Amino acid sequence: MRSWLGTLAALVVFGGALAGPATADPEAPTARSADHFGVLVGTASAPVQLEIFCDPQCSECAKFEAASSDALSRHLTAGDVAVTYRWMTFLDARRKSDTSARVGNALMAAADPATSAGAYQTFVTDLYRNGGTPSVEDIATTARESGLPDHVVDRIAAGQQVVDATSMNAFNRVQLLSANPESPGTPTVYDLTTKTVVDTDDAGWLDRLVNER
Repeated sequence: MRSWLGTLAALVVFGGALAGPATADPEAPTARSADHFGVLVGTASAPVQLEIFCDPQCSECAKFEAASSDALSRHLTAGDVAVTYRWMTFLDARRKSDTSARVGNALMAAADPATSAGAYQTFVTDLYRNGGTPSVEDIATTARESGLPDHVVDRIAAGQQVVDATSMNAFNRVQLLSANPESPGTPTVYDLTTKTVVDTDDAGWLDRLVNER
């Protein structure tokens, strides 16, 4: 009888372990894309894979981020979506400034294994919300308030150049022309799975993409 009860107890404990809640995978970090001119936010195994082309000074990009940021953050954190941000700096030449290059460099510097997908998306949203012509110090303050890790904030605050802005813009311009030859403007959201430009006019565009996969 003692042996049978012991066996039953072991089975109950073992069964309870099997029935327990699964441990969630940690949120995917951010990283440079393989070509070094993009930032991969989220996991490469996410069912929805997007490229987003933006210039930090683009007012239409600011509107897009304001409208889509909550959905992007939610799905990036859930692992449903991965985004490769391709930053461009063509507006510097038009506005005779280096704002896009400065902000773009900081956005590339934020690509770090310790930066979560959610924190990176918050950083993007906050930079667009603040707008203007932020200094390196201003950008670092935004990075800290957005929840980026201390060593990433320090890197941004130091103004460390992590990418050549001219080369980044030229490379990403080629990618944009390939993705959206008929209307190569910003923002462009490109579905890497279907090889099509995504219509983002509908407020539920991202939820729809996730539900279709």
